Amino acid sequence: MSGFTVLIVDDSRSVRTLIKNALGTLPRGVQIVEAGDGDSAVQLYKQHLADLVLMDITMPGLNGIEALAAIKAFDRDAHVVMLTAESSLDTVVKAKELKADGFIAKPFEAGRITRLVTERMAQLPKPIHVLLADDARSIRSIVRRSLTSLPHVFRIREAEDGAQAAALAEARPADLVFLDIHMPNQTGMEALIRIRKLSAATHITMLTSDASAAAVSEAKALGANDYILKPFSADQLAAVVERFVAARG
Repeated sequence: MSGFTVLIVDDSRSVRTLIKNALGTLPRGVQIVEAGDGDSAVQLYKQHLADLVLMDITMPGLNGIEALAAIKAFDRDAHVVMLTAESSLDTVVKAKELKADGFIAKPFEAGRITRLVTERMAQLPKPIHVLLADDARSIRSIVRRSLTSLPHVFRIREAEDGAQAAALAEARPADLVFLDIHMPNQTGMEALIRIRKLSAATHITMLTSDASAAAVSEAKALGANDYILKPFSADQLAAVVERFVAARG
């Protein structure tokens, strides 16, 4: 449901256009996100959790090596391939030390990019994209630990309030969403409305200490699939995941 996302990072618009045109020839649709500098690349990666990052090295501001380091620090499973005309051995060594997943020398042919993306799409296990929204960091940590102990591949993004959760869902749809109800800026109920409008297939679970019948009824009327009361157990979260997996097939 959330598709395959490629983040193209290069300060040259012509290079980004070349890559976009190449990806447009693939039979399966690919979501493309663009950044013209390293700072934007890091922020966009956090929003989209791209399945593949194509990263130039020489850029103004935060360069490709620095952006690679920041992305890998945020997500050690990020798959980042460096695109560069840089021939310095020190630069290559540094990128390898930071766990760059490959290198493509400029100039390159469009076919090189399409082969790379096709291979990555074939290799990547089908993950479950999760959006977790709660203003309590401790709750987010508990949910994250519980999910990652399960025998599935998860890609997890976190939000501290409803507005941030809805914005992340708009950037890249989620398969599973866990929403606290009482959050600052925008409540879980308000975020539920926005997220449900984006996709009827997203499985949305409310995580809350509000046990009132009115809250449960409102959440279900707005499109919530599940409603779990705090404190909750790992088994309850696992049951939600298994229901989603069974429905997805």
